[in-house]
Amino acid sequence: MSHLDRTIEAIDSFMINFGTYLGDKWSSDDIYRELRNAPLPASVIQLSLVDAGGRFIASNLAPPGNPFDLSDRDHVRVHLDGLAGDNVFVSKPVKGRVSKVWTIQFSRAVRNEHGRLLGVLVASYEIADLMEFYSRLRTDPNVLVVLVGFDGVIRARAAGAGAGDRVGQDMSNSAAFQLMRESPEGVYQSVSPLDQVERIGYFVSSKRFPLTVLVASDRTFVRRQSEEFMVATGAVSAGLGVALLVLGVMVIRNNRLEQRLRTKEFHAGARQREAQFLRAFGNMPGVSVVHVSGDVASPIGASSSDDASPVARYVRGSQFVSRLAASDASSVNIEHFTQDGEEHEIQYVVAQIGNLENAAAPQGEVPEREMVVFALDRTAARTEENNLYQMSKMAALGELVTGLAHEINQPLGVIRLAAANALSGLKRGLPPEHTEEKLNRIIHQTGRMKAIIDHMRIFGRKSELRREPSSVAAAIEGALQVVGTQIRLDDITLTAPLPTGPDVKVLCRQEQLEQVLINLLLNARDAVRARRQGTPGYRGAIDVTCVSEPGEGNACTVRLVVRDNAGGVPESIIGKVFQPFFTTKAAGQGTGLGLSVSFGIIRDHGGNLSVANDADGAVFTIILPGLMPEGDPLLDAPA
Repeated sequence: MSHLDRTIEAIDSFMINFGTYLGDKWSSDDIYRELRNAPLPASVIQLSLVDAGGRFIASNLAPPGNPFDLSDRDHVRVHLDGLAGDNVFVSKPVKGRVSKVWTIQFSRAVRNEHGRLLGVLVASYEIADLMEFYSRLRTDPNVLVVLVGFDGVIRARAAGAGAGDRVGQDMSNSAAFQLMRESPEGVYQSVSPLDQVERIGYFVSSKRFPLTVLVASDRTFVRRQSEEFMVATGAVSAGLGVALLVLGVMVIRNNRLEQRLRTKEFHAGARQREAQFLRAFGNMPGVSVVHVSGDVASPIGASSSDDASPVARYVRGSQFVSRLAASDASSVNIEHFTQDGEEHEIQYVVAQIGNLENAAAPQGEVPEREMVVFALDRTAARTEENNLYQMSKMAALGELVTGLAHEINQPLGVIRLAAANALSGLKRGLPPEHTEEKLNRIIHQTGRMKAIIDHMRIFGRKSELRREPSSVAAAIEGALQVVGTQIRLDDITLTAPLPTGPDVKVLCRQEQLEQVLINLLLNARDAVRARRQGTPGYRGAIDVTCVSEPGEGNACTVRLVVRDNAGGVPESIIGKVFQPFFTTKAAGQGTGLGLSVSFGIIRDHGGNLSVANDADGAVFTIILPGLMPEGDPLLDAPA
């Protein structure tokens, strides 16, 4: 199911971006050229465009000039009738009129900026790819894997030994399908209406798409073995009545022996499959797998080599293993360590497993503890995220040059005036107190300039991998120091009362939280500027509020709200504002990284960044887990 969700999400994201890229390029030849040169996702054999009337325009396999009618196809009709909205639609298996191949059609409506339907973009996904994937997953020849839609029609089917792989069959009238429709997941135990094979297994429905995956195994071969044994036993019993007691003892002993053998084979097969899966994970780049039994750590796969990565060497070290033995944590954890002068970040999860051989240990004996550690090297990913953060910060600093110049020119003017007055006082023979006052003023203004420049250096420096507690009030004050003057120079009212009460802290580097606030403030400023173009002289206003809500112990929830009165975000794009490189600004005026980077920073620190509209404009809300100082009462800031 995870593979299916990721596949559909990748294709859907590609279609969204491609549809946005097409824009107003509605010349048939231009469309054909763009479709033919598009880098299609894996297993997508055809990308087609249908106009708003259901007529075929072109595809990467077929040029314009053959406008046959596709309005009868379900995956086109649902968009023409508006039934699918702005969601991706997954069709039944169809045989393409152009590709001549059985495919599943992923379709999405293409609209202009006003929401008018321009056409339908259709990606043809090859069903054979799904069936090959399912066939590779099966570890037993009697296993069946089926992908079925909520309409009861089979999209892909990789059957067990002796059965064919089929698509397109309708099982909506079966009792098993009705059970699958009533629950998002559960046990499957039924006779298949397609091949009349009794199977038992499990099904899971996608949370995002109308599809269900079923995995089941054939039970007849086990029953057949038992039936043959019982027939032979009955024949011997009828012919040897006088030896019935002896035969009964033999049957009992034989059953016990068979059960022990089956148990042993089951344990051996489970261990073998477990080892295969662990080796496969251990050979993945950046993933280290360690099997821990007691205080002995055994690396698996590529992590067992002598030249393994620093993460692999770290997770199989005695210090790391000893800490695992004292912990029962099985959730995802993040840890930093330094090796050979370099800082690394790993994300790992500990899976407690039962020792099958010790499961039947004598009563009173504690089985040896056994676990598997999966560790993912997050150093490169975190470094790339920090580089992206740095790009966004540099873009923000570039926009603030005017405000910073004004912020520094003001103390320079005071210094110049104070120096002139001091020099004049010396020439006129005024008392030393007069000169001392002017020099003190120069020292004060010099310190103010130094604070501004130092803050710019701190904000512009590259973020570290480690997180550390930082003050919410200090982050707000730092952001205002960077952009406050720039916003006020634009004649925009900026209201930002600092939170009252104890100094609430969040586990996030201060410059990263400042970066999020600066991005939101600059977006609000740009929105006010855009509204002034249509309403000259419009009085813009930006409001920043911070509220702390108590939690358990010394924990709390921090809610930061940035609100403007620029009219709000259009409903047609409000769901896309956090996508990377999405921008409504003209070319060269925006990178499309600000909100995407801000969303990533807040998400990575366990929080949430959301956007909504009120009566006046846009409302961006940041929610972060925070920590109150020990012993301080919680005082709510004004709403």
